[in-house]
Amino acid sequence: MKMNVDQQIRAAAEALLTSSASSPQPTPHLRMRRNGHMSAVRRFFCLFVTFDLLFTCLMWLIIILLNGDDIVSALSKQIVRYDIHTSLFDIVMAAASRFIFLLLFYGFLYICHWWVIALTTAGTCAFLIGKVFLYSWTSANQPVFQVLLVLISFVLSWGEAWFFDFQVLPHELQAMEYMQAFSSCPESERAPLLRNYLQNLHRIDDYTESIGNFYSPVDSPQNSDDEDTRISGAGGRGSLQVRIK
Repeated sequence: MKMNVDQQIRAAAEALLTSSASSPQPTPHLRMRRNGHMSAVRRFFCLFVTFDLLFTCLMWLIIILLNGDDIVSALSKQIVRYDIHTSLFDIVMAAASRFIFLLLFYGFLYICHWWVIALTTAGTCAFLIGKVFLYSWTSANQPVFQVLLVLISFVLSWGEAWFFDFQVLPHELQAMEYMQAFSSCPESERAPLLRNYLQNLHRIDDYTESIGNFYSPVDSPQNSDDEDTRISGAGGRGSLQVRIK
């Protein structure tokens, strides 16, 4: 009877594994976006891109207001009468372009590749280098703030590339591998609970004390209660010592 039950369980498990192996696997971005929720590390990346745009706009407004003009004339001079030699509005547009492209591909389309962040960072760096040569620094009243705006835009674009390449992609890949391993290897009641932990240990010294010194007790003999009665009735002529090695 027990053999038939084991055979039925094994047949059901093989059928389940066969059906799961033949079923189409979802794409990586669908596996990572479980139940429509974005991962925490990617959500922080989107917040960082938003901070880049807002901080650049705030810095640009402070710079144009320090020239002494009112807000309407300052915006008209920077945007309506735009000149690459005197206006810094193009740096704000570069931050807005990064914001649109990065949120579109990484926030909405949820792609898992570095080519978009590489293009935005390379384009921003090329534009800022050209801006340094074309901007008229001598005509600026306080060029220190203009220099800070250029440097901040440069640092933030590279910070976005570093964070996505070294934080977002590795964490999501690790989570995806864990979910695949967990879903493709169902554990049965007979599988050891510490199997994955013990497979990573190569030496007996790496085992913890509770695992390394673990042993199975010797089975009690049959009719052990009767034997104990006979031993106690013998007058205690000796003691029973069991040494477990």
